Amino acid sequence: MAQYWSEYPLSEVDSQVPSTLPVGRYVSVISNGHGALTAWVAGPSRCYRTPHPASAHPPVRVTRGDPSREPEEVWFEPYTEEDLRMVNDNVNSYLAEAGVRLQPRGYKWHVLVPESVRDGEELEYALCEKNQYIEPAEVLRAIERLYESLVSQIPPTS
Repeated sequence: MAQYWSEYPLSEVDSQVPSTLPVGRYVSVISNGHGALTAWVAGPSRCYRTPHPASAHPPVRVTRGDPSREPEEVWFEPYTEEDLRMVNDNVNSYLAEAGVRLQPRGYKWHVLVPESVRDGEELEYALCEKNQYIEPAEVLRAIERLYESLVSQIPPTS
């Protein structure tokens, strides 16, 4: 059966898990190819999305100077639609190499995890730690195996 990003439940609020999903702990995946593959593997029965336009992102830290030294100048600029497009293009390039449908822009993706996983960075580490693959298709297969192992630690709800 085909899977589509549009099937993922939508919530207007990050912490409001749609009622169609299992009760449990959800964390936002990191906005990169690995995080997108994790959301894809979790599927619409264990992942939801929330709107996350460019205006919701924190400012971008910009520096000037020699990269091997302390920056000469540091300032912050607004996160723009162009920034969002570039990140999404990079993610979608990775997804395409893995054979996964392209992800729509402007969402944050939240996946079901055990209580022991505090945030998206910890989830990323837990999945990367045992995943030594480089090719996106191999990474997808590893995430499928590792994510299933991780969520099998969630006790059943009564």
